[in-house]
Amino acid sequence: MKTIIVNSAREKTYAINLVKELPEDGSKIVEIKNTGMSSTAKQRRLQWLWAGEVARSGLGQDDNKDAVHVRAKWMFARPILLRDNELFGILYNAFMDIVKDSIAFPELCRQFTAQHISTERMTKRQRGEYLKEFQRYWIGKGVDLADPSMYGLDRFLGGGK
Repeated sequence: MKTIIVNSAREKTYAINLVKELPEDGSKIVEIKNTGMSSTAKQRRLQWLWAGEVARSGLGQDDNKDAVHVRAKWMFARPILLRDNELFGILYNAFMDIVKDSIAFPELCRQFTAQHISTERMTKRQRGEYLKEFQRYWIGKGVDLADPSMYGLDRFLGGGK
């Protein structure tokens, strides 16, 4: 099964050409429906697209998109949440006070990040900032991230409207 979200001229051209190549024997079904994707859903889609690209790049310490996502939450979401969410700051500071001298500090930080730092609970503006920082960092490292404008997602960076 192939799902194509037509959100750019490139995707539309691809969909048209894919349909043109279908056999005319009734063996395939083409279904067109509304996506219902909110701006945050589109941001999520871009986030996971980029996480996969970073994982495949061979740069960094992570070789799958889930691990890239956890590290990115620590690197980019944590500072935003510390700035914008007082309760998160209290929780984070208490955690750091408890684990700072632990021999398992790196693993405890990874677990804290996986369980307590959520991009899903970020506002559209916060997630846009998170994505912009992710993009800036990895492009600076030479990773060829997909251009969000090719997917109609560029307006969801930097906070969007």
